[in-house]
Parts: sequence; C-alpha cells; structure tokens
Amino acid sequence: MTMTNETVLDKLQYLLGTLRDGEKGFKDAAEHATDPQLRQLFMERSVQRAQMAGDVESHISRLGDKPREGGSVGAALHRTWLNVRDALTGRDDYQVVAECERGEDVAVENYQDVLKEAELPAEIRSFVEGQYAQVKASHDQIRDMKHSMQAS
Repeated sequence: MTMTNETVLDKLQYLLGTLRDGEKGFKDAAEHATDPQLRQLFMERSVQRAQMAGDVESHISRLGDKPREGGSVGAALHRTWLNVRDALTGRDDYQVVAECERGEDVAVENYQDVLKEAELPAEIRSFVEGQYAQVKASHDQIRDMKHSMQAS
C-alpha cells in the first residue's frame, strides 16, 4: 500500500525545511570563514541547497500543496545559539567547518528518515535518493575537510 498524498507532502515539506536550513547555514558559514576557498565552497553549497529546495517545491506544488515558508524551528534555535556564542568567542575556520559538518549530519539523518518509509511512491523515492546522494557527498567532503584540518 502506498502512503497518502498528504503523508508524501509532509515528508517533502520536512526535506524542504532541511534544505532551507542548509542554505542559510552555508551562507552563514561563508560569511564567517576567513579562507577564500572555504567561503567559495560554502556559497556554492548554499546555492546548491537553494536549487534543491526549488526542486522539492516543484514536487510539492505538483502534488497540490504550497511549500511552507522558512526552515525548521530546531535549526533556527541552533543558529541563534551559535550567534550568541560567536558574539562571545568568535569562530575560526575549523569551528566553521565543524558546525557545517554538524548541520550536514542532521541533513543526512533527515533524508535517511524519509527514505526509511517503505511506502514512499517510486517516483518520489527516486527523486529523494538523488538528492540524498548530493547531501551525503557534501557531508563526506566536509567531514574529511574537518579531519584534515584537525590533523594539521
């Protein structure tokens, strides 16, 4: 039995919030990074997440719903906490990369949660799997970058 249209829409809205959080998080990371290559990488990831969010929005509209505004409440609270901490302690590039890895950990988990749904329609599953591959590749690159920064 396939899941209801409403449930599919809830899953897509969930991923849309995740992608918007990533877009904002990477933009914030680009503003805080001092290394020009890191700034460029983070801006590219922000643009990537915006494009991915647009693709999710298209699916949501095609299924008869309106994309919700904003990201997740948890991410907004996390960013607020980081802004307070940064005002007190500042960030170096390693800390920025570490925060990005934490954000990517959440994105990977959110995609895995949606892909665990056995009743996800085949077309939506294929779409989500394609996005998950991009998120996972980004996560792995940032994790490896963090480890290489830690080693040096």
